[in-house]
Amino acid sequence: MMIDESIREEILSKRPLQLPMWFLGLLLLFILAGVAVFIARIMGSNPGEAWQIYLVNFIFWTGIAQGGVVFACALRITSAKWGRPIMRVAEALGSFLPVSFLLLLILFLGKDYILPYATQDYGAKEAWLNIPFVAAREVGGVLILFSLSLLYLYYSLREDLGGTKYALSGLAAWVALGWKGEDERAHCYTKLSTLSPIITLLYAIVFSFLAFDFMMSLDPHWVSTLFGVYYVEASFLGAIGMIVVLSIMVRKHLTLQDYITNIQFRDLGRLMFGFSLGWAYLFFSQFLTIWYGNMPEEAHFLIARLKEQPFQSVAWVVISCVFFFPLIALLPRTNKVVTPIFAFIAAVSLAGLWLEKFVIIIPTFTPQFHISLAQLVITLGFLSAFILMFSLFVKAFPIMPLGDPYFAGKIKSQGSSGGH
Repeated sequence: MMIDESIREEILSKRPLQLPMWFLGLLLLFILAGVAVFIARIMGSNPGEAWQIYLVNFIFWTGIAQGGVVFACALRITSAKWGRPIMRVAEALGSFLPVSFLLLLILFLGKDYILPYATQDYGAKEAWLNIPFVAAREVGGVLILFSLSLLYLYYSLREDLGGTKYALSGLAAWVALGWKGEDERAHCYTKLSTLSPIITLLYAIVFSFLAFDFMMSLDPHWVSTLFGVYYVEASFLGAIGMIVVLSIMVRKHLTLQDYITNIQFRDLGRLMFGFSLGWAYLFFSQFLTIWYGNMPEEAHFLIARLKEQPFQSVAWVVISCVFFFPLIALLPRTNKVVTPIFAFIAAVSLAGLWLEKFVIIIPTFTPQFHISLAQLVITLGFLSAFILMFSLFVKAFPIMPLGDPYFAGKIKSQGSSGGH
């Protein structure tokens, strides 16, 4: 495939992105504050609270990071031309995966505070829920999935950077090193086409195990065969919401209005609408089965979260943010293409999905709903780390998939007239 050199030059000229020093400094400050508060809390008299919010954030941000890579894989599997301009934004979410792997290793240091089967008798379930076996399958599964995802990112970036006459440096130069000509571009595309379905399948399997081991199994009696799919779907929905917010930011600050247009936002809105319905369907399917089965060992999980205060009210906030609000707000076409409105809708959905993880995990440890200042600072540290990794990725690599055969370049038919 021959790449339009004017487009290549325009996109590569936006790399490396000059990030304001105050912005980087602020992110680092928040990260350091989160780390300091976390360490102070786990060394203090109530380490459980810090480890619990750590688990909530690990589950949430890891799901979004891998969900972004899977979104890009889905675009490749379906040969979706409409999504090519936002594919690199989706891939950039995967920049957080190395951090997630480190966070997973750290998580097992707090096993006595967040994994009840580490200290309690789970009876026959101990054959599955013992720490050595849990650590082996989680670390092993995540390592394989994340490694394949990073290999996918390598080939995707190499497809774009190989053969350019534009001066490259840092990681971009390393990715393009040893380029063998245009035939290698086709080789990269073949590798990506092979990796995409494998990563998607492993995502469903590995993240189902994450859901079973780090959320469902916190309660020794609750069982839901749908819960793995529920977490996978919620993570993918979160990735869509994050892609919306970050695409809007990138589009504005890199002046990409001729590339990311109403077409992308309209279809992202449709996807968010559909996956919000899917999230609600899976939630209700679990609820209906457990409630009408009326088995005390399973029903108590729902009662603690849906029928008893204070978590009953919080659960309704979650359902409103993730289902009712997007359902109503995304019906008008205008709300999908007026970017400030669309960004707000996506942000509300993301807030609801984070709170959902809180409601699933925290009632296992305490009947009280309480978000302390320390928990907020730790959460802000996670958010800042995620934004920092995304920003460094965008700074180092092209924001458009220049070497992809389905990337059409500038889109002039609808332009940016509807996006503000």
